[in-house]
Amino acid sequence: MLNFTVEVGAPELIRPEKSTPREFKYLSNIDDQTGLRNHIPFVHFLPPNVAMHNNDPVVMIKQALSKVLVFYYPVAGRPEMLIKVSLLWIVVARGDFPWGNADITLKELCNIVDDDGLKPPFPEWDKLLVDDIWGSNFITDSPLLRMQVTELSCGGFVLAYTFNHCICDAYGAYQFIKAVSEFCISACLWRARTRTLIGPSPESSSTTTRLLFPVDTRFRYEPLLPEGYYGSAVVFPCAITKASKLVHKPLTYAASLISAVKNRVAENEYRASVLDFIEVNGRKGFCSEGAFVVSDMTRLRFMDLDFGWGSKAVYGGPARAGTGLVPGW
Repeated sequence: MLNFTVEVGAPELIRPEKSTPREFKYLSNIDDQTGLRNHIPFVHFLPPNVAMHNNDPVVMIKQALSKVLVFYYPVAGRPEMLIKVSLLWIVVARGDFPWGNADITLKELCNIVDDDGLKPPFPEWDKLLVDDIWGSNFITDSPLLRMQVTELSCGGFVLAYTFNHCICDAYGAYQFIKAVSEFCISACLWRARTRTLIGPSPESSSTTTRLLFPVDTRFRYEPLLPEGYYGSAVVFPCAITKASKLVHKPLTYAASLISAVKNRVAENEYRASVLDFIEVNGRKGFCSEGAFVVSDMTRLRFMDLDFGWGSKAVYGGPARAGTGLVPGW
């Protein structure tokens, strides 16, 4: 087996971007089963991308993680033992995040594991996630989330992390990491599109650019909409900035704008304020200059529907990109 080395930097404590509550949470009996007192590991192997050569994946993911922890702040906590058998969840703002550089390419990693591609068990896993905790030891007073980004010599990177199984199952872990990815990809798309539209001299452009993204409010605000409600419940919060700032500043600038907008959406009065705004200002639509709408329809799972045919569709979802007079791709 081919051996490789990883130069690992000192772990950093990643805090939520904004202040979050400090509180105690008791785990339910379902959460606190003995068989769940362990850490479940996940890993993503990302190939090199020429278009992203000026972006540091470590910085991007750290920034996104800090923003997501505002909404998932209990993940930054620590579990403590209570009366010998039960776990008490102490919510404080801290999390471990080491990073590394490996002298190996993604292609070489694929060849190490199997000719058919990457699949577990992965070689030298303890280098891709330092101090990975396996089994039920060291559950208390340890991070609920550990994450490490390892940059590969080919320009790709490995994102590895573990969750304390008492606070989430595999789907819960997916929800969290998807939120991290959304912060990364929305900022990248917005900036890349704006750079293309305004041409080679972004510093001279005074154009205003807007990023809009749909947010489903069905289960977000009190009072909740009735069960089975099928009317429109989507609002479109908007991040706004000058095009020159968006393309000239670091990618973290775009991510911070998106984060600020998402923070406002989290407020319970947001949907009501949107209704009032439309009533006062009229129905403006999305077709203004510099507007960019990002909507991910894959999470709606149209492809999973079975119409009595005994198998899922090869494709299920929107029949064309865009909506109405708004073009898309």
